[in-house]
Parts: sequence; C-alpha cells; structure tokens
Amino acid sequence: MNWRKGSISPFLTYSIILFFIFDGTALGLNIWLTQRIQSQTIELNLAGRQRMLSQKMVKEFLYAPPSATNQTQLTTLKESVSLFDRTLSAFRNGGTTINTDNTLVTIESFQHRPYYHLIEQGWNNWLPLRTQVLSYINTPSPSLYIALNQAFAEQNNLLLSNMNALALAIEQQARYETGKIRILQAIALLLGMINFVTAYWLYRNRLNRLEHDKTLIEALLQDMPSAVAFTNDDGRIVQANRKFTVLLAMDSDALYRHKMCDLIVPLNDQSNLYQRSEQTFNRVIFKVEKSSAFDNGRHMTIWQIEDVSHDMAEREHLANLAYKDPLTGLENRVAFEDHLKVLIQTSGNDALHAIMFLDLNNFKHINDNFGHNKGDIILREVGLRLKQFISPDIKIARHGGDEFTILLQNIEDEKHAICCAKEIIEALKTPYYIGLETLHIDASIGITSFIGQQEDPSDLITNADRAMYQAKLQPDTPNIHCVPFNG
Repeated sequence: MNWRKGSISPFLTYSIILFFIFDGTALGLNIWLTQRIQSQTIELNLAGRQRMLSQKMVKEFLYAPPSATNQTQLTTLKESVSLFDRTLSAFRNGGTTINTDNTLVTIESFQHRPYYHLIEQGWNNWLPLRTQVLSYINTPSPSLYIALNQAFAEQNNLLLSNMNALALAIEQQARYETGKIRILQAIALLLGMINFVTAYWLYRNRLNRLEHDKTLIEALLQDMPSAVAFTNDDGRIVQANRKFTVLLAMDSDALYRHKMCDLIVPLNDQSNLYQRSEQTFNRVIFKVEKSSAFDNGRHMTIWQIEDVSHDMAEREHLANLAYKDPLTGLENRVAFEDHLKVLIQTSGNDALHAIMFLDLNNFKHINDNFGHNKGDIILREVGLRLKQFISPDIKIARHGGDEFTILLQNIEDEKHAICCAKEIIEALKTPYYIGLETLHIDASIGITSFIGQQEDPSDLITNADRAMYQAKLQPDTPNIHCVPFNG
C-alpha cells in the first residue's frame, strides 16, 4: 500500500511475522501428519501381515509332516518363521524388517506406546513356538511334530487375537493423533484469522491517512497478497483487485456486470469451499474467507479467495493411499473394516449379512514356479474379475497376499451368499494368459453369516477365515464352507 511517510505501524511488521509463523506451523503440521500416516500405514500393514503369517506358518507346518516333507517345504516354513520373528522383534526393540512390498523398512520400538503390553504378550506366546518350530525345521521327527501341532493349537489363536488387537490399537492411536493434529491446525487457523482481523483493523486506521486520490477499497485491494473482491448487500461486485480478475479469468468490465453468486457457487455442503459456475472457465476449487467492512457508512462483504485445487487433489491422493490396495486397485483391509464397522453400527437387529474370506489355492506354487512378477499380474487380474461383483451392497477388499474379503449386505438367506460365492469361484477359474503361459487357479471361500449388530468386527473376519480353512478340508463341499456367527 502507498502509506504516508512515517505512518507504518510496527504492528504491521509483527502481523507479517505472525502470518509466516502460523502458516509455517500449519504447513509443518501437514508434513508431520503425512509422514505419520505413511508410518502408521506401514505399521498397520505389518501387523496385518503378522496375523497372516501366523496362519501361514500353521498351514506350511501341516503340509510338512516328517514322513512327507522335503527341504523346499522346510525352507519355506523357515522363511515364514524368520519374517514373523523379525517383524515382532522390530516392534518390540526397534530395527529393520521386510515391508509388505518386499522393501526394507526401519521400525521404531513400541516400548513407549500405551499398547506395548500387546507386543510383550505376543512375544511371550511366540517364544516357545519359535523354539519348537526351529527345532523341527532342523530335525523333523514324529514326536516333535505331534508336540508342535498341539502347541500351535494352543498358542496360535492367542497370537491371532494378539495381532488383531495390535492392529486395532495402532489404528486407534493413528485416529487419536490425527484428531490432535486437526485441533492444532484449527488453532493455528484461528490464530491466523485473529492476526488477519487485527492487521486489517490496523490497516483501517492507517488508511484514513492515505492520499486523497486513493479510496479505502482501492488501497486495500491492489496491495493485498491474495485474490480479494468487495460486494454490496445485493451481492454485486463493486471492486476487485487484479489477482481476483486473473483467478476468475475475466476482465474488469465483464466482472462488474455480475454478482458473486454468478461466478462462484458453494461446493456441496462445505461452507468455505466454492467452485466456479458455468459462466466461468476451468471449474477449480476455491477456499473462501468472508468478512465485513464499511466504506463511508456503506456496508460491504470482503471475499478473500484462494485456489486450493492442488491441496484437494493431494488430500484425495493421500486418502487413496490409506484405503486402496496399490496392486489390485481394490480397497484394502482398513477400508473393509471401516465398512464393516459402519454396517454393524447402523444395521437393524433383523438384517442378515455375510462375510466371505477368499483364498487362492496353491498360489504360492505359482510364485515359486513362475516368479513373483507373474504372480502380481495374476493378482491384478483377480482384482479386475472381483471388481465386476462390487455393488452398493457388496464390498470387496484385498486382505493381504492372495487373500480377499467380501461383505454381503442385506441378503435374503445363506443360500444367496453361497450362490454368490459359486459365481465368484467360477469367474476366477477362467484361464489366465500370462505371456505365452496359460495358468489355471481356483479359490476356497469361507462364509460366516450374522444378524444385526455385533460387538467385534474382527471376530466376524476370523470366523470367515476359519470357515475358509474348513472349505479346503472338506471334499464333499469343495471350495465353499458356510457357518453362522455365534459371537
């Protein structure tokens, strides 16, 4: 602004400094929050994989009895045991482990977290199992096989429950920390607004000393760092700065022939977010701050507008990272569990629903024989085939590895779920053409049905998981096993 000599208040300098402090604080909080989301996503994925590994170790152990085992099976079992042990040790003491995308990640110790006791419980349950498994891998024997089989029966469910509780605790902490950061961001925004209002009040006092050829609105508008416009009580634009005309891509003559509501309209139900109307080009998203002013007794509304299209796109991208499986494009287990929690909270007591737990049979052999790259191609194709079943009442997510979960809402009876499972299995049986190779795979599905509201969503998923293993073991009803949930 063109102030008179000696009229600049030191408070103006303080306001500018505070503006950068508040803006820098908000930016720093956003960066820290993004990093925490990425870190907690890794921890959630690793906790989920621990649960999968606990099941996988049992399956690989059962497939390797002393009389029929070979070195390859024992090596595979040892790799699962080592990965489970390494990840649990990283949770306990800090260190490196292999991420779910096969990259090396460093985990900080959970010792100072409120749910560290879950790690200790899991470690105490795991230690005797680890010793026996490693002994069996080194020297398979019938007696050790029987003892270890019983140990798995006694301890594995405890490990499963412990890993489920750990994943839930990590998720709850993530939500709690996110909430705190949102509060701090709101405080920073509030302080910034107070600073802006204070600075504006100081501007008003100083504007009375401007040159006579500059009005209050002209001086304020042309020197404001953001796009600003003034409207009268009818909503018609009476003045705007150059940044506003550039942002709206309209010349001044055309601009003053419109009301503000002709140029920007509210975005959905969010009071401070707007988008361009049909009369303007490039429908970007604006953040709008409104305040009031008086010029020679005439009331005006000040519109301060900022283009936040990039920030909105970045926020949507982060949401996709948190709730989408990058390989298949399906939702991940976090999104699936959120759907399940919402359904449980809103479901009527007489509504029937079902959860399917789908596992690709012998998928490990495909990875071993054809490589993980082709295995990933098949998983992407499986994801595409499963997407055709998604509807408002059917949610499908990748649970991890070659396991998928399916939520059927408001079904008529269990037969409906079984029919749907058969259709899915038939869709997955169609040959997979990978380069010059033609591959065939099938799947096993466990189904658990439940009525109304349940207290623990993880119990429903665990029940469907167990039913899936029963489906693998029952030749009279191949590939599908359905049980009601009695929790």
